[in-house]
Amino acid sequence: MKPLVAKSWEADFLFTSAPYERCRQVLFSPKIQGVSCASIGTVTVPPGSKSDPHLHERTDEFWIVTMGHGKVTVDGSEADLEPGVIAYAPAKSTHQIINTGKETLHAYWVLVPPGPEEDLLKMMGKL
Repeated sequence: MKPLVAKSWEADFLFTSAPYERCRQVLFSPKIQGVSCASIGTVTVPPGSKSDPHLHERTDEFWIVTMGHGKVTVDGSEADLEPGVIAYAPAKSTHQIINTGKETLHAYWVLVPPGPEEDLLKMMGKL
């Protein structure tokens, strides 16, 4: 089998306006490439913005921070985010990413098992 490759600079993104301003991409999904174990994408949050607080019923979420500084909240508890940090929110936990820094916060997200990314793909017109 040939390796599957996703190039974030070539992928479409979904822009969400304030108060939860951010850009999201889906890079790997069972609905795109047929991968079955996880979905992977990116989230980019400008300074002073945040994601909406939300949860996934059956899916754990990881974030791998590559740029910027902020906080992640999981069921009311906070942890600092900075490049090189990996954060985790288990299924059924309410979580949110907040950019507390002066530069854009960028992270890759990983959903295990996949599923919730399908909502993003639908909003992007990909499904």
